[in-house]
Amino acid sequence: MNSWYVINTKPKKEEVAREYLSAKGVEIFNPRLETVSAKKIKQILKPLFPGYIFGNFDLDRDYNLIRWGVGVKDIVGFGGRPEPICSECIEMIKNRSNEHGIITRITYLKPDDKIRILSGPLKDFQGIFKDWVSENKRVKVLLDLIGFQPTVELHYSLLEKID
Repeated sequence: MNSWYVINTKPKKEEVAREYLSAKGVEIFNPRLETVSAKKIKQILKPLFPGYIFGNFDLDRDYNLIRWGVGVKDIVGFGGRPEPICSECIEMIKNRSNEHGIITRITYLKPDDKIRILSGPLKDFQGIFKDWVSENKRVKVLLDLIGFQPTVELHYSLLEKID
């Protein structure tokens, strides 16, 4: 009987393991988070759980295929035996991702919300959210600098709402 297991991959080999195991007929779920590179301002995809993917397989039948698969380090478990995880956990993550397993950060920013910049040259600066600028997910932020409040445009994923 198939159950979901957490598969620990070799460093930065989540996609290699996913491709290999999928080609062997194993149902693999590799959720990724859509982020933006602050250096080049471009969309990049990073693993939601770096070093881990999820596999739905029959442990007795598929153990060797999974355990010795390309890019795989181990199957997560306790006491030397892999332990299944609840399918509800996988469904919850799948419900938050699109058909390609990509999760887009959704923010509920409203005008005048206080924010902090998470990365890039303005990292840790605080400001006030002003408005959505475009369909490209850019926002206007009024920075809170000493005696000066410039307005900057940033990708929304670089912001965090603060109290």
